[in-house]
Amino acid sequence: MPYQNYEDWKTTPVSDNPHLSIVIPAYNEEERIVPTVGAIAAYVSTLGFEWELIVADDGSTDDTVKLLQELDLVNLRVLIAAQNGGKGSAVRRGMLAARGDYVLFTDADNSTPIENVTPVLKKLTDDGFDVAVGSRAADGASETNKSFFRHLMSGGLRLLVRYVLNIHVKDTQCGFKMYTKEAAQKLHRQQTIDGFSFDLESLYLASKHGYKVAEVGVEWMDAPGSKVDAKKEAIRFLQDMTRIRMNDLKGIYDREPQNLPIIDATDMPEVVASEKKLNIAVVSPYPPSKSSLNEYGFHFIQALRQKPEVGQIFILTDTLPEGEPYPTITDDGASTTIVPCWEFGALNNALRIQSAVNVLKPDVVYFNIQFASFASSRVAGALGLLSPVLVKYLARIPTIVLLHNIMETVDLKSAGFGGSSIMEYITRKAGEVATRAILAADLVALTIPKYVEILNEKYQAKNVFLAPHGTFDDVPEPQFSEHNNGKLNIMTFGKFGTYKKVEPLIEAFAKLQQIDREQVLELVIAGSDSPNVKGYLENVKHQYHSIDGITYTGYVAEEDVPRIFQEADVVVFPYTSTTGSSGVLHQAGSFGRSTVLPNFGDFAEVIKEEGYTGEFFEPDNVDSLAEAIENLLSNPERRKEQGQQNYLASKGIPIADVVDWYLMHTERYLNN
Repeated sequence: MPYQNYEDWKTTPVSDNPHLSIVIPAYNEEERIVPTVGAIAAYVSTLGFEWELIVADDGSTDDTVKLLQELDLVNLRVLIAAQNGGKGSAVRRGMLAARGDYVLFTDADNSTPIENVTPVLKKLTDDGFDVAVGSRAADGASETNKSFFRHLMSGGLRLLVRYVLNIHVKDTQCGFKMYTKEAAQKLHRQQTIDGFSFDLESLYLASKHGYKVAEVGVEWMDAPGSKVDAKKEAIRFLQDMTRIRMNDLKGIYDREPQNLPIIDATDMPEVVASEKKLNIAVVSPYPPSKSSLNEYGFHFIQALRQKPEVGQIFILTDTLPEGEPYPTITDDGASTTIVPCWEFGALNNALRIQSAVNVLKPDVVYFNIQFASFASSRVAGALGLLSPVLVKYLARIPTIVLLHNIMETVDLKSAGFGGSSIMEYITRKAGEVATRAILAADLVALTIPKYVEILNEKYQAKNVFLAPHGTFDDVPEPQFSEHNNGKLNIMTFGKFGTYKKVEPLIEAFAKLQQIDREQVLELVIAGSDSPNVKGYLENVKHQYHSIDGITYTGYVAEEDVPRIFQEADVVVFPYTSTTGSSGVLHQAGSFGRSTVLPNFGDFAEVIKEEGYTGEFFEPDNVDSLAEAIENLLSNPERRKEQGQQNYLASKGIPIADVVDWYLMHTERYLNN
């Protein structure tokens, strides 16, 4: 009888080699641990094989350990930690202590009922898999009470996990995973992450070592009382993706772990850096340049300057109008020199850049570019894109390109390259030629997984990798409180005139002014013309001069960016198309702002992949835009919720970690 089986398990020790070990990590679980242990023991005892239960306590300060000891279960082992080390630390101790042929870890909240153990175990015993992942995203899965954080993990980060770590498991974070004993020992002896992302590392290592991994649909409920701090763990999760790749590139996972029951990250020896420092040239617009990507170039270079392996940086930027000064570079990092050597719209920019590189002779050249970086005209723009090839083959310097968009996804009309159907066809074909030229660089990085897919499939590219966009600043968490200044501030930010058009926004603003409300509405158009459409904002001012409450800031200096965003209640993206991952969206998120976003495929995909949220409107539809803005203006709580989610999404991977990514790829290439 089932009860008798349970009684036998309670009182009769199993052998030293049971069929199954079950590991439960636990921290301050006095309210839930006894029912969970009871449910597991009652069910597994009926399955007809020997098994043991291990609770790996994580330094609990309540009565968790005492309650477990009072159960007096002969086949229950309680591993006690002197202090809290993180869920990953607890799971690792349990896995390394397990004696079973197969080892399952499951969460103390019993979110995945133990009855799911049977199909998971069969994947290993019958189908020959080494690891079986309980999944909330696989066929047959069911879940209830899914929290915001779970939505973010399953939607916003899944593709990033796939392309950054090459993990093709849909649900990496479900706390119900089973391993063969050999896989459990090897993977968790190499584990370096003690926090929430430990099983992400485990799955990465499983793929690296060639283990067969199955994904099995399970039942799951988001139980109340979780110990996970969603915001902090999501940020750590994203940062740990970088850490995992860094560990691998440093060779940490290729070393044989010491024969110890536990190996902490602090036990792993670091790679001693070479004494020779890198001299790097960066081709990029740089403030106060009005060209696109100048802000990204600024923050990228600021992070690059702080890296100890970098000795000298040359900023190969576009020339400023006569009399306009270049910024002074401070002495708080690598020696940095601004070298204005190309001019927006010039036909010979590629030759100018190649000539400058010939003189400077850096170890490597980074290009921070997109398809319209060098000119608004087709011919000059295409010729400028030859600069990586010329640097590589004429200057004989390694080249790494950060390409922010690809021609296949650009709306040519919105980007200022429209015309007849024949002209657009010619432009597309020229874009393909330019793409192949760019792919002749040594390495090409893109910020969106879809772009990587397209270049791999269409061009059979072998030198493309995904690099996260990165967050610009270490901005303290916003208070998400109302300004209480009697105003509601609607703000848009960027370079306007091509795919960012403010006319529909101004007309929507005029409609919103007609609604009776206590607060005064103000519209702030922060930024300047796109280099492709000079005079655009002056024409807009003249066209809409009769509408009050609009402020045109002109070019926004770096030191003024925080104030512009902090004063905004709603940030609007009046885009007619997108050309890649939006730096403005990352900034809006870092300051905890709610957003109004266009509902079109490419941009919606970026938002989903990166975990942002907002009110959506139909592009070029003034009524739809006005309605979306009003949905936020009239609902302060919704503005706060959106701001919190966008802040969390923005804090994924600091640009300093992204720079590490580039340096690792650089060193690996230079050392090959």
